[in-house]
Amino acid sequence: MIPEPRPVISLVIPTRERAHYLDAAIRSALVAADAADAPVEIVVSDNASSDDTPAVIAGFDDPRIVALRTDRRLSMRENFQFALSHTTGDHVLFIGDDDAVLPNGLRLLADLIARHDPDIVKWRVMTYLWPDPRTGAAGTLRVRPQALDGRLKRLDPAAVLDGFARARFRSYHDGGMIYHGCISRRLIARAEAASGGPYFRGSSPDVFTSLQALMVTDRPILRINLPITLGGSSPRSNGAAGQKLAVSGASAEGTEFARFIAETGTDPYQCRLPVSCPSLTMMTLDCLQCAAELQGYPLKIDAAAWSARIAADIGRFAEPTRSTCEALARVLLGPDFHLDDPASESAVPVAPSPAPALAPPDGPALRRVSTTLHFEGGRMTADAAAAADTLDGLVRLGRTDARPPGALGRVRNVLGQHARARWMLR
Repeated sequence: MIPEPRPVISLVIPTRERAHYLDAAIRSALVAADAADAPVEIVVSDNASSDDTPAVIAGFDDPRIVALRTDRRLSMRENFQFALSHTTGDHVLFIGDDDAVLPNGLRLLADLIARHDPDIVKWRVMTYLWPDPRTGAAGTLRVRPQALDGRLKRLDPAAVLDGFARARFRSYHDGGMIYHGCISRRLIARAEAASGGPYFRGSSPDVFTSLQALMVTDRPILRINLPITLGGSSPRSNGAAGQKLAVSGASAEGTEFARFIAETGTDPYQCRLPVSCPSLTMMTLDCLQCAAELQGYPLKIDAAAWSARIAADIGRFAEPTRSTCEALARVLLGPDFHLDDPASESAVPVAPSPAPALAPPDGPALRRVSTTLHFEGGRMTADAAAAADTLDGLVRLGRTDARPPGALGRVRNVLGQHARARWMLR
């Protein structure tokens, strides 16, 4: 009997009580696995959900799905680690249960892995907003064609890490992401061996691991300007909920976010900041310092640059959250940190007025907002799987391989997306 080939890619979907969104995530994963031309396993880890999540998972009869369920509610970090422990692939990527994989995304990823054998693969993640029954908002796909020109870059992980040390980065997504990014099995093993503990740590495991990976790899980071997965944003996203509460000053008591805080508070593998801290900037610095200590990495932090960046972030928050974060910032930066003038940092930029729709208001519409295309409403954005299919067709991912185009080809790719966007709505 010939044994089944070892999976090249393990796609992990941690989930908890979001059955309505999970169905689309799994459907998109199976379509992508069909086209991958490489062995793929799909690990779905249900964190003791009490809704219809078990029924949704059971509705998919496919041997590539590894269905897991915890016997009790775990923290997000624990569920991520639990799911990772059941993967067998040479390379691992995570998506959320309200996200999706493009139909040809895993095919492109497998091609990159076969050609380059990287430790870290990154790609451009576009945003999909799920329909919101409370407000009547339609599903919306946001696409920036100029970011999807097909260019393939090799980045120096030490240089990227130096940018974090100097507080010169766009977001923690600049790191070695396993969440909407792909990490090799050898990197995971190396990180766990050096730290003597689990791969995931902290209240936000995707933040911690994006920084830890930079300290472990000895290979260039591959970043391709094409989408492999699609990031979904739903009304039940924890991160967005925490930010809204911090800015408004409202109490978290009785919310799902409060339950998230309570569960994470009992997790022993945390960094220094409490999970209740809503500042993503502070969390990034906390994870950066924690990872460097665990990995024995000689990291010199630019305290002045980080102080300015943190002050700009927490200056947006209402009291008492702002004062609480100011005190916590001293844990990271020392007693000299002071939030001089929070009001001056709290102005919110005014969004540009939406451009006219290119389709009748009672059907799917395409709007140009600056250089971003917004697909709104209709079957093309009904759920994350449909939006992923729309994006795949827009960038012609099925015709793409890991060989990057030249300068002229990149220009054609961008112009072609604008032209196809109009054609797709006819």
